[in-house]
Amino acid sequence: MDIKLIEEAYGLKIRELRQIRNVYRADTDCGIKSFKRAHMSPSYFLFLYSAVNHLLKNGFEGVIPYAPTVDGRICIQDGTHIYYAADWLESRECKFKDRSDLNRAIKAAAGLHKASHGYVPPETAKPRVYYNKWVDKFEKKCIELLEFSKTIEDKGYIDAFDEVFAKHLAYYWNQGKQSIAMLGSCAYADCSRLSREKGEFCHHDMANHNFLITPDDRTYLIDFDYSIMDTRLHDVSSLVIRNMRYGVWDLGKAYHILNEYDRQYTLSKEELEVIKAFMTFPQDFWQVGLQYYVENQPWTMEFFMMRLNRVVDDRDKRDQFLSGFLRI
Repeated sequence: MDIKLIEEAYGLKIRELRQIRNVYRADTDCGIKSFKRAHMSPSYFLFLYSAVNHLLKNGFEGVIPYAPTVDGRICIQDGTHIYYAADWLESRECKFKDRSDLNRAIKAAAGLHKASHGYVPPETAKPRVYYNKWVDKFEKKCIELLEFSKTIEDKGYIDAFDEVFAKHLAYYWNQGKQSIAMLGSCAYADCSRLSREKGEFCHHDMANHNFLITPDDRTYLIDFDYSIMDTRLHDVSSLVIRNMRYGVWDLGKAYHILNEYDRQYTLSKEELEVIKAFMTFPQDFWQVGLQYYVENQPWTMEFFMMRLNRVVDDRDKRDQFLSGFLRI
């Protein structure tokens, strides 16, 4: 963090700076502030900035507005990154294993989706627009799975990761194609069209640490850095999956999440079919393959194997879950 740049831009003096996850908590002479350095374009951040303000304008209080600089800019730049600021929120992270916390998160997600209606990006904003694009995106990911297979075949030495990944690759590729077929046979295109007409957008990162609960029991959603213009069903699917993975795969809990969401913002039978298709795609398996074969993340083999085994060890429970889930 370029402290001098921030102090000059926001007209304050930082007394103490502490990193918490990917943000900085700054004790300043103007109160406690949150600062973040992000690798994104100002035009994309304008989308985030305007989207959060739209939610507030529509009565959704579960977001923290971004703070402009003293001369009215929404962020500052250093050539490679942008920096943005907001008030610091004293709070704790939501615990999805706690039913009360989970219900707060579900209500917050539904509230965000409702309040997103009517959003129109500013002319100079450049949001990522994903309406009706997931068939193509899933097709691309299936092609990438085959490319990972080719990479393994072309290697002179097969390591432990290659061996496990190759063993399961065909299975997950077939499951990816199943997800694509499901999207093609359900009302996905119509749901996407309606979402576009409403101006609906998604948070796109339904992790528990992005739901904060204050001492007075108010729930906030933070970190909109991955937000997209897309059907809310993408977020709903993600919220269910994040509560299922890594050995849980509990149909009762999945029903609870969908029922609680439905109480806040009705889900039709057609929309439920879209959620089923989204949840069938083997995102976690593709993701760890991408991290290993394309992104070359600087992790140890032990860490890569932990991530891969966590996915494949879930295979039987996930299959059993999907078998029941797809019948509802």
